[in-house]
Amino acid sequence: MKFSHYIVCLVAFSPASFAAKLPPILDFYPLCSPQTIDTANDKMVYDIDPDLLESSHGDVLSHRDAYVKQALVEIQHKAAAAGADAVIIDRLTVGGIDRSLDLQDDSNRVKSDTKQIHVITAAQYVNLCDDTQLSSDPTPYNSEGKAVSYTQTTVKLTMAEEGNLLKKAQKHQAPDALITTDSAYGVHIGGSVDDLQQALGPHSIQLQLDNGATVYGYGRSLWFVVKDGRVLMITQDLGLLNGHGQNQIALSENYDSDNWVIADQVHQGDELNRVKAHLPLKKHGDGYSIAGKNSRLLLTFEDYKENVSQEAVSRLNSFAVLPLTATDKYKVNFGNFDNIDITTLLTLAFKQAYTLQPQQLINQIQLTDNGPKVLVNSNVLLGFDSQGVVNSIKITESMFGAQTMSEFNAVLASYNLPAIKSQLLERYPNAEDNFDNIMLTKGTVMLSINFDSYDDDAQLIDLTLQF
Repeated sequence: MKFSHYIVCLVAFSPASFAAKLPPILDFYPLCSPQTIDTANDKMVYDIDPDLLESSHGDVLSHRDAYVKQALVEIQHKAAAAGADAVIIDRLTVGGIDRSLDLQDDSNRVKSDTKQIHVITAAQYVNLCDDTQLSSDPTPYNSEGKAVSYTQTTVKLTMAEEGNLLKKAQKHQAPDALITTDSAYGVHIGGSVDDLQQALGPHSIQLQLDNGATVYGYGRSLWFVVKDGRVLMITQDLGLLNGHGQNQIALSENYDSDNWVIADQVHQGDELNRVKAHLPLKKHGDGYSIAGKNSRLLLTFEDYKENVSQEAVSRLNSFAVLPLTATDKYKVNFGNFDNIDITTLLTLAFKQAYTLQPQQLINQIQLTDNGPKVLVNSNVLLGFDSQGVVNSIKITESMFGAQTMSEFNAVLASYNLPAIKSQLLERYPNAEDNFDNIMLTKGTVMLSINFDSYDDDAQLIDLTLQF
């Protein structure tokens, strides 16, 4: 049966719910405007249980939800102490620190090991009217610390959990890692984008190229080049992102493992002579190729010296499947971000909210612990919420190709950012000095800057601003 309309019902708390020991965190605003008896801006820092880290392979932010719940309970206790009937969460930001250092001076050796979750909140402690009914208008953050959106046909809709796409990708049943002269992982040259995404699941990254093609990356080292809706090329070495850029993507158990196989016999790491015994290799530039009907398989080998006294052994390192006539050289086509004043945002005095436009979403790292990031250029990533509103900035060394320190410092200067730790501490005098990191919280804003050492003249490596 198809309903032509929906009825939005009012939600009410029973009197017993307000008799609970702790004031509830409201999912919806009250019908009767409450009295705000106090507002609170809190920063709660939690040292993560080492046992939890061990069970999750050391991923700090994978424990976000557990510590957010703990923070919300702390807020409820504070609201109870203030005599409040209920709590409204206006803002909630979560960050993590994962840092290990061995420091040594003339007298002793100090080991610093910091693994923390930082929860920054802004909340209202409110007293309710005698009428405790709630409207269908959702509060900014609900009792689980999640943002909520609303339409006339739906009472509430919980937005996608941060990292949800990453979890979906991790749970996807990946196809067998079989490589042929015209396919990889069951996806053929000339196959459709729909076939690709159905077979491999959510992609880690997408990039728009200057020749009109789109790149879909899976894990950190499996790339599909698509043009006019069809798979043009499959490769393990696209040559766009450097090692630092690839590290911005979450590792994938599905596509970062070395379990692919060719002709049921050949695996990554096999010696050249063994590969030649099973495949009709022909020399092709620095590697070897196997021709198919309309495409070819390229194999590259690297020399490994496994023993000082022995000669280097050439072992299979990577593959590429591409048309016989493929000659394209690839370059990323970045969007225009002139409408976003990054320099002003970094002053921490900004008021304007920036919403990303569709044409600015073409280059995304989609699989990260904190949700997707848009690539502004080779040095800047923007985080955004489900409505496209920018909520974080990361400035880091180049993710594409080589970049000298002077070139990186010129990028920092273009955003009016000092490159040296002592200068940044002068810029942000209230920041905490944590050896090779400084951190500053200002209301609901959190700024974290990492350096290449703990010295006063240490070089900035990356900066992250969450708001």
